[in-house]
Amino acid sequence: MGRPSLAAERRKQVLKAAAQSVARYGLAGSTQERIATAAGMSRSHIRHYVGNRDQLIDALWDHVITPYFDSMHAALADRAPDARLPALVDYLFGPQMARNEDDLVIESLITGAMHDVRLRGRIYESYSRLEREIAETIRAAIPGCGSAESLQHAYAFICMAFGHSTLAPLPFPGSRQAGMKAIAVQMLAALEADHGAVPRGSAAG
Repeated sequence: MGRPSLAAERRKQVLKAAAQSVARYGLAGSTQERIATAAGMSRSHIRHYVGNRDQLIDALWDHVITPYFDSMHAALADRAPDARLPALVDYLFGPQMARNEDDLVIESLITGAMHDVRLRGRIYESYSRLEREIAETIRAAIPGCGSAESLQHAYAFICMAFGHSTLAPLPFPGSRQAGMKAIAVQMLAALEADHGAVPRGSAAG
């Protein structure tokens, strides 16, 4: 397979080409031939460095979704549990979630998962992990909050944040983003009040 550093470089090159292809042509239109051409390689090179089509799609999903996890972890790192909630809201409704080409790839993969049970399970695995991590952040800051309740709020935040990101290209007033963030803050304040914590009105930052 060659030197690991070269293999890693070529794999990254393939995934970058695959992301560009899916963003432009969709998942169905991103054949291995098209990806190979964009990467400046042959189909055999694609298989060599990434694998078959299923393995390529799995690797592409990791390629586009992992940065979101990494940036969220960085936003919450080295903070006390009660400081993580406002930081979480800032992250989910801040510039880190701005639209970019990878969002087109993510949306194409999710659309493709409607007809692909294997891919659907792969994507669900990532989003359920995100749901759990957000729920854990909520419970750490609000000890009285139970698992089911924290998961419900985590799911709501994911829907709100990703739905807002999806609609961002449309000409809604700029106040919509601030308004969505304010609603998330209100939800957390209500949750804190329900469990005897002192609501933090300054969570919007």
